[in-house]
Amino acid sequence: MKRILAIVAALALAISTNAQKSMREEIAANPDLAGGIYTAYTVTEHSVAKAPCGYKPFYISHYGRHGSRYQTAQEKYITPLVVLDQANKDGKLTDLGVDLLRRVRIICEDAEMRAGDLSDRGEQEQRNIAERMIKAYPQVFSNKKAKRVHCLASPFVRSVMSMAAFTEELKEHCPHLEISHKASFQDIHITRPEKNMDTFFKKARQIAKQYQMEHTNDKAFISRIFNDYNYAAKLICKEFNSSSTYGFIGNMHDLAMIIQNFYHLPYIHDVFSEEERYQMWHFFNIRRYLTYGPSLDFGDVRNEDGKLLLRDIIERADKVLSGDNNKEAATLRFGHDSAIIPLLAIMHAEGCDGRISFAEIERLPEVWCDSRITPMSANAQFVFYRNKKGDVLVRLLLNEKDIRIPIKSDCYPFYKWEDFRKYCVAQCEPTAR
Repeated sequence: MKRILAIVAALALAISTNAQKSMREEIAANPDLAGGIYTAYTVTEHSVAKAPCGYKPFYISHYGRHGSRYQTAQEKYITPLVVLDQANKDGKLTDLGVDLLRRVRIICEDAEMRAGDLSDRGEQEQRNIAERMIKAYPQVFSNKKAKRVHCLASPFVRSVMSMAAFTEELKEHCPHLEISHKASFQDIHITRPEKNMDTFFKKARQIAKQYQMEHTNDKAFISRIFNDYNYAAKLICKEFNSSSTYGFIGNMHDLAMIIQNFYHLPYIHDVFSEEERYQMWHFFNIRRYLTYGPSLDFGDVRNEDGKLLLRDIIERADKVLSGDNNKEAATLRFGHDSAIIPLLAIMHAEGCDGRISFAEIERLPEVWCDSRITPMSANAQFVFYRNKKGDVLVRLLLNEKDIRIPIKSDCYPFYKWEDFRKYCVAQCEPTAR
């Protein structure tokens, strides 16, 4: 018996090691994947599954995160620049540090007064998604009887601009569409459902921060940029108002990752080693998982917010299918990663619902990955199909790729609407506590 348990433990360790190694390899091959939610949206494969005989698409319900953007806090640009600039004046930068200062200054000048703004790349991401949607489902948008497109956006500039870019592309291809736009706090429970976050967010964030502080090994990083480690440590602690230097490498990693959201800014990946880059992603992934994800510690509370969005998706589909709103071709919602994460978690979408406790947090890379789930412009698309008998199928896509949920289907990636609806309604029930 002991021998069997030893073999099982060894296999489990091997599986865990391989999973983490896989993510390490991906980041080593493409440093941008260490960006987490800063990862720019890319489509490497896009195919349209052939619907069962006689079924045609007629309605799309969509939730999309805003496109690539600037950092949402101006101090993420200002503070590292202040540190590097002061060190340069004091002659404490290495040659790499001097060149890094040059690049950071370019990045900061470009970002002045633009915290949270949509970038040019972000606008193009939204246009490209809209164009592919039209080409993939022309029947939805060519129906002259059902030509209304109802759009909601969270009342933040990047979301509104994303909605504008997406719908402008729709209108260019289909001028007959009647598109309504709304961006109001009245709909914030749908576009940015975060009602329950106040009950745990600060605690979750503090746990992630403490973990990062205790596990950051940044001496080699700092010594690569500054020629006097003790000087650098003192300056960093002062400017970051901290007893630890961990904030500097974290801030620099944020800058390095956000750059992929633009076409014109200099990269700064070269200041990180592969291990540092992976560790920074790991810390960031933990922070997102605890504050927004389905963790055993906080996930039940967070998932209650996801139910608000899922309920809206089901209710609006019901109206279209019942005939009360049968002139609506598409419902498009534009908001944030904080809505997509719990939506996919409560639906138990494959790869999006991993539940572990903080005690197991080292296993997180094999359970949940923010870069894959919610890059910039992340989107969930519910595509509805119907045959002449009136039977309805629905297909779920994450970032334009089919994703499985635990519903039996003899024609995956299509699910019978009655099965899909019943399942989603059950997921919207309040969690017993």
